[in-house]
Amino acid sequence: MMAGFLTALRELVPTASLTCCVPFALAPLQRRFPEVTWLPYDEESRIRSITDCELWLGLGGSPFQNAQSRWFIDHLTADAAWCARQDKPMFFLGVGVQTAEELAEPAVQRVCAQAAGIWTRDPLSAERLRALTRNPQVEAASDLAHLFFRARRPPPAQAGRLTLVPNFDYGSWPGQDACLAAVAALPLTERVWLAQESRVLPGAERALYATLPAATKAQWQLVSPDAPDDTLAAILTRWPSGEWLVTARYHAALAGAWSGSKTVVIATNEKLRAAARDLACPTLSLNADLRAVTRALEAASSASPPAALAAKAEEACTAFVRAAGYSPLLRRRVELS
Repeated sequence: MMAGFLTALRELVPTASLTCCVPFALAPLQRRFPEVTWLPYDEESRIRSITDCELWLGLGGSPFQNAQSRWFIDHLTADAAWCARQDKPMFFLGVGVQTAEELAEPAVQRVCAQAAGIWTRDPLSAERLRALTRNPQVEAASDLAHLFFRARRPPPAQAGRLTLVPNFDYGSWPGQDACLAAVAALPLTERVWLAQESRVLPGAERALYATLPAATKAQWQLVSPDAPDDTLAAILTRWPSGEWLVTARYHAALAGAWSGSKTVVIATNEKLRAAARDLACPTLSLNADLRAVTRALEAASSASPPAALAAKAEEACTAFVRAAGYSPLLRRRVELS
């Protein structure tokens, strides 16, 4: 998503200056996205960044979800207060809404009402935001990652290979045995267990792979294309695109669409369900049985790259630039969140 946004911004406003305060290690982000000035996540840095910027931009993700934790809502509330005091406009670009319930939070409603413009990554998110009593300026678009994939295509789908990207956010996968059994019935020459997340986290790819019985593990090749010092473009060249893709990762689904994979989405949340709708992919529940997985694999088909979704993302970036009053001849400072 960030890479797609930077791809668009280089064309639309090449002189823009971007800052972002994050509660993470700065060095990996500085190496991955050197176009952005990455700063520590402390109150002084955040206030200074908003003071120095001309506008605030919430970029991508699901910023309004609060079922597990309120920390990001508190973050948005504080930034919105500082922006209001300093008369700095707020925008959201490429964002999603996981559930209608998260928009019932009064703090979320106040932040949305303050926004000068919101462009969502899918139509249902826009529909939910428009239903708010204090209706913000909302337009439906698509995920900005499509711009990155349009500019740098993943490797084409390799015949006979199935790529599996399992991730269940610290949870278990009740349908794992059924899925692996259905995969075993396919005419495959290679089975790739793709670890998009390089860390060993509960419910993520590496942790699940480690729990496989030895005989099952021997049938799969564990692949992790990520490398801390590499650019995303370099990482993408190592992406193991398969004839089939079964994924519980959002951006892996998008990469599969651009590589021509027959994609099946394990729809564990609204974000993944929206991706499946956009890409016209069959979906599986977390506990899908053998029959359901077999039907989904049979229904999956390879399609042309989703150029229309990239065009929608590009239109959203252009609309944001116009709404923000950007000119290619002016240097602008943007605080990202």
